[in-house]
Amino acid sequence: MNISYRQLLSSIAFIFSSFSVNSAIVTYNFNGFVSEVENSAQEFFDPFGLLGEQVAGSFTLDTSAPIRGRLETGYYWWSVHDNDRPAITSSIKLGDMLFKLNNEGVYQPEFDEYYPEEMLEMYDGPTYDDGHIGDGISLKDYARKTTLFSNGSLDRTLHLSFGFRDLINDFLAFGEDTLLRDEMPDFTSPVSWFDNDLTSDTQRGGGLFRLIERVDDVNAGVTYPVDSTVRFTLTSVETIKVSSPTMTFSFYLFAAFLLWRKVDKQNFLI
Repeated sequence: MNISYRQLLSSIAFIFSSFSVNSAIVTYNFNGFVSEVENSAQEFFDPFGLLGEQVAGSFTLDTSAPIRGRLETGYYWWSVHDNDRPAITSSIKLGDMLFKLNNEGVYQPEFDEYYPEEMLEMYDGPTYDDGHIGDGISLKDYARKTTLFSNGSLDRTLHLSFGFRDLINDFLAFGEDTLLRDEMPDFTSPVSWFDNDLTSDTQRGGGLFRLIERVDDVNAGVTYPVDSTVRFTLTSVETIKVSSPTMTFSFYLFAAFLLWRKVDKQNFLI
C-alpha cells in the first residue's frame, strides 16, 4: 500500500492536534527554608547541616480529568484522591539534594486501579463562627519505588506536602458548581502568595518531606530502616497555568505545515 507524503503529514498533524490544547494544568512553585529535621530510624538528613537551608519545589496538578471530592462546608473542600490515575507530580530541592515524585502511582492489578495517595484541600474564607479562616490550599503527594539488586531490594517511599493560609488577601473563591454539586473548585486560580512577616499568623505556610527506605539483604537476612522527615516554612507560592500548546508542540505543527507546503508545491510542479 502506497502512502503519499500528504497523507503521512496529515496523520502526523492529527496525532499532535489530538492532544488537549486547553489542559487544565497548574504548577505551584514554592520557596522556603528548613525549620526542623527529625530522624525516627537511621539518619538520612543531617539535622544540623540542613537546618535553615533554602527549600524550593513545585506541585503540578492536572485537573483535566475529574477529581472527586466533597464540599464539607461553605468554606472547605477536600478530596482524598486514592483510586484513580495520579493527578499530582511534585519535586523538592533541599540544599543541593533534589527529589522528584513523578511516578505513575502504585498500581494494584488485583483491583485494576491506582493508589496515588494524593490529597487536595482548598479553603475559601473569610470567617467561620466569628473566627478567621482565610483563603488557603493544601496538597499532598506520594511516590514509591522498589529497586532490585543481586542480593535483595531497596524500597523507597516519599511523602511531600505543603499548605498555606492567608487572612489578608482574598484570592480564592468557590464557583457555583462547587457549592451546588461538590464539584472541584478552580485550583488553577492564579496565586501569588508571600509571607512578609513570619512572626504573624495572618499569613502562614509550611510543609514536610518524608523519606522512608528499607533495604532487604538476602545474605544478611536483616533490614536497615530509614525514616527521616524535613519540615519547612514557606515564604512564597506562585502559580503557572498551562492553558495553551507548549513551544515544542507549536514547533512541530509549524514544521509539519511547512513540510506539507513544500511537498504540495513539488507535486504541483511535477
